[in-house]
Formats: sequence, structure tokens, C-alpha cells
Amino acid sequence: MVTRKVKRTMEKDENYFFELMKFKKHFFEDLQNRMNHVYDPRHQSYIDYSCDVLLFMIILKNACDLESMRTMTNELNKDECIINIKRALNIETLEELPHYDTINDFLSRLDPDELRNIRTYMIRELLKKRCFETSRIGGKYWAIIIDGTGLFTFNQKHCDHCLRREYKDEEGNVVKTVYMHHVLEAKLVVGNMVFSVDSEFIENESEEVPKQDCELNAFYRLAFRLNQTFKRLPICIIADSLYACENVFKTCHNNHWKFLLRFKEDRIKSISEEFHALGKMEETNGKEQQDKIRWVNHIAYNDWDIHVLEGTIKTEDGQKRFMFLTDIKITDKNCRKLLYAGRSRWKIENEGFNRQKHIRYHIEHASSHNYTAMKNHYLLTQITDILMQLLENGSNILKRVKKTAKEISSNLLEIIRMKLLTDEDITKMKKPTQVRFT
Repeated sequence: MVTRKVKRTMEKDENYFFELMKFKKHFFEDLQNRMNHVYDPRHQSYIDYSCDVLLFMIILKNACDLESMRTMTNELNKDECIINIKRALNIETLEELPHYDTINDFLSRLDPDELRNIRTYMIRELLKKRCFETSRIGGKYWAIIIDGTGLFTFNQKHCDHCLRREYKDEEGNVVKTVYMHHVLEAKLVVGNMVFSVDSEFIENESEEVPKQDCELNAFYRLAFRLNQTFKRLPICIIADSLYACENVFKTCHNNHWKFLLRFKEDRIKSISEEFHALGKMEETNGKEQQDKIRWVNHIAYNDWDIHVLEGTIKTEDGQKRFMFLTDIKITDKNCRKLLYAGRSRWKIENEGFNRQKHIRYHIEHASSHNYTAMKNHYLLTQITDILMQLLENGSNILKRVKKTAKEISSNLLEIIRMKLLTDEDITKMKKPTQVRFT
């Protein structure tokens, strides 16, 4: 057990800002250069801050758990912050940090695809390092979880792209209309970490559309882009029962992906009926009979050959039953791995949305009312989250002192405001380092 005194001793000479920059340098050596070379929509004659400074400010805001842009400007308004950012980015002159209005003006004109490309670069770099190979399903497929979540809610129309939800009285009259912005996320699962791979905003093309955009339509757009970006990556799509439909099967087949989808028995009744009608099912028992798994392979559904997996698992809340549809043939050797891979879908809720909404990042807080800037803020949050997850799960000091996410962010802000990066720190950043994830 690590006591408070031991923690103080261990952290005495630690600089968490240095740790963050060291991890950025180790995993994403070209990140700053790519941030600086996004297509800049500003008039070049009136520029005071380079693109990398503006984008890095939002990454710091997110990493330090600063909820609003105004708070960011106030909290980082110290000489020590200016010097630290100047040294971390290796900038010759930086007299002041940009005001939040300057940053939002830039983000309102920046094409979100520029940030998508940066995130793609980061994911590719992680895959190249091959440090997460053991996380593949069956040693082959990378698990990518698909799910949507709400971001912003307004009582009045925000823009033409808003989704609308109408509340009616008993006579059918609309008494209230809520305007919303939602997003569909694709997250790569590696151990206990989930990295954002792609984001598709669920949005109406205009206010006059006869039918609103939905999560499934957003999935088809996201799937097309994901396939174009990672053409040769062996992927297994993990999603909830909404995606258990023929069009999703077809999309995965055309992209040479596998799928592992949560199945509710009223979703496709013919599959459910055949699963239960078969008298003899293959099954396996878990250790000490704590869980039971059974399955049926080769259930015909139209032109598709579907395999059904059912698992009853003992949890702290009692016995829980799960069913999944997959196109991976189920065997006694892989049934347990598939079951737990399917159950990993909850990670996009806990390590993903819940963490980003209530623990750090505050993605439900609109840092700008411009719709393009709102998208870019969200994408920068996903970029920050990749960095922070690597830091929290790979840093030796953080693994030893066992701090919460909020404590890490608070300490990071304190260090940036109080302790300067030294020349020795800058030299250490350039040296190779070894990171282990356990």
C-alpha cells in the first residue's frame, strides 16, 4: 500500500507536463508538424499565432480538465505557462497566449477533415508500434466499437443541422421542441483503453428534410470513410442490437470486416426461433460453473450464414444473459473470447462517453456556438483523449501513485502554472524511451 508520505516522496521531482510531452514525442513524433501544416483559412497577413499553438491550447485545455474557453484563458494567463508552451513547442517568440476568441475564430473556419487526418495519423502510428497486438480478437481482428451519443441540447433552434425531438400533448399538438446534436463514434479497443478512430456527426442536411438523419445512416457514412482510411486493417465491428440487420451485414461483408453484434430476440425473430428450436446446442461450462456458454453455427438468414452465441455469466449483480450474432464461426476454443469481446462494448460507454462527459473533457459543454467550431472542439477532445490514455496507462509514476483522472488533470495544470521545463527536460524528451502497458 502506497501511503501519502510515500506518494509525496515519489512525486517530489516529477513534472507531469514533461511526462505528457515525452509521451507525445515517443508515440507521435510528427504530431506538432502536422498540426502546424493544417490548411489555414486565415488571411496570412494578419496572423499572430501559428496553427500548432492554437490547436495545442485546446489540447492543454482538455488535458487540464478546464470546462470552458474563458476558464482556459484565465487559468493559463501566467508567464510560466507562456514559457512552458514556448519550450514544449520549440517556438522562438511567444509573448502572449492566444485569447479564446482568437482560437474559436480559427476553429470556426478550419475544415474538420484536417483534424480527422491528424487523428488517423495517430492511430496509424500506434498500430505501427505493434504494442497492442495481444488485444486482437483471436489474434487477428482489431475490435472497433460503434455507438452514438448526444452532445448538445438546445430549447431553441441552433442551426439548420439540428436534430429535433417533439413532445406532444394528449391531443397530438406539439407543446415543446428540443434541438440536439449527436455524434456516432468508432473506437478501437486495446486492453482497458478505447481510442477514437473516426467520428460521424448525426445531422440533418437542412431544416426542411422530410426524414431526419439517424444513427444507422451515420454508420454507413462512417463505414465508407473507415474502409477508405484503413483498407487493409482486419476489423471486427462490435455494436448493440440496433445494428443487427441485413444492411449492416452487407456493409461489413463488402468491406471485408467481421461483426459481433448484441442480439435481442425480437430484433430478428426467425434467427431467435431457430436458435431455440434446435434441440442440441454446443456448449461449454466455465470454471466452477460460474458461467455457461452455448452457441449454434450456420443459421440461415436470407443469404447470410449467421452464428449465434449465448452466455450466462455470474456477476456481482447476479446472473446475466447475453446473446450475440457474428460471422466468425464459434468453437469451444474461441467461444469465451468472443463472448468477452462482445461484452467489451460497454467500454465505449464507461471509458468513452461517460468519462468524456462527467469525469474529464465536458463534451456536453458547447465551447463555441459556431457549428464547425463545435465539431473541431469535439475532434480535438478525441485527440487529447488518445494522449491522456497513453499517459495514464503507460507512465511509471502514474501507475505507482494510482491517481484519478481528475487528480492527474489538476496536477498537470498546477505544474504548467508553477514549474518550468528545463533545458535538461527538453534534452530528455529527444531521447528514446520505453513504455510498457500492463
